[in-house]
Amino acid sequence: MNRIAAPCRTAVLMAVVCLLSAGCQGFNIFSQANTRKDAVTKDMSVPPALAKPGRYSVRVAPYVFLADFELKKDDEMFRELAGLRDQVYRELTLPTSDRPVFVYLFEDHERYERYMQTRYPELPRRRAFFIAQPRPIGGEDLLVFTYRGDRLQQDLRHELTHALLHSVLKGVPIWLDEGLAEFFELPTRNDGVNDSHLNHIRRSVVEAFQPDLARLEKLEQVKDMTPAEYREAWAWTHYFLRGSNAAKTALLGYLQQMRATAEPGLLRPRLVQAVPSPEEGLKRHLATVEFAQRVTPTAGR
Repeated sequence: MNRIAAPCRTAVLMAVVCLLSAGCQGFNIFSQANTRKDAVTKDMSVPPALAKPGRYSVRVAPYVFLADFELKKDDEMFRELAGLRDQVYRELTLPTSDRPVFVYLFEDHERYERYMQTRYPELPRRRAFFIAQPRPIGGEDLLVFTYRGDRLQQDLRHELTHALLHSVLKGVPIWLDEGLAEFFELPTRNDGVNDSHLNHIRRSVVEAFQPDLARLEKLEQVKDMTPAEYREAWAWTHYFLRGSNAAKTALLGYLQQMRATAEPGLLRPRLVQAVPSPEEGLKRHLATVEFAQRVTPTAGR
């Protein structure tokens, strides 16, 4: 994740994968004005452009959704998101966390953009953001900002995946953070298959897909990632979780290490001990993956 006050690993994230559409991005931003109280209550005595949504709220553990439009807890979106935490932690064999994640839902894109550009002018324009915001007294708040749009559920799954990882891990390399978010952002029935990414990789006539994990692991900020890097990050994640038991074991061990340190080192050197030619293994795996459904537009990063 691309952070401002600290190395960006956890969710920064998000998304530069589509030049014309915005994705999510995670940042670690320090502000004296933001405390835990500020994270859960509506801004008082501030200009409308600086007011966070907060008239309506719904709690779907561990998320607290706050909006200026009416929310219904029995909405299908909330029911689906309720299972995301268990899905992510079960898949990655990570301990469950109950740390609250505050999700601010703006009613429309215009109000969302006005708030983000005023409150966080240093951030690029994206459809959604995950922000790990340190508190002056210690600790940090996990915040997600987005708006009611056509891809709201997908954007929330992506951003909340970043938040869930950040809840239990001390740091995640940006390529893996984004790859995992891309894996979990689509409905559970997709089983991690991003049809748009898979279709692009298979049908690209500009240049053949040449995965290079060593190069990907050198990336440190979201600005270093192009749409191609997002596709490759997803591809590697799907290979780890669905293509090779040996590769999956290496990944899960790597994630466990991140519970204790924000600097886990590189994954590829240990991966080659179990999978001598991981890049070739990835290409063979992608050749066998079936589309989850009809090809849809790129996820938005």
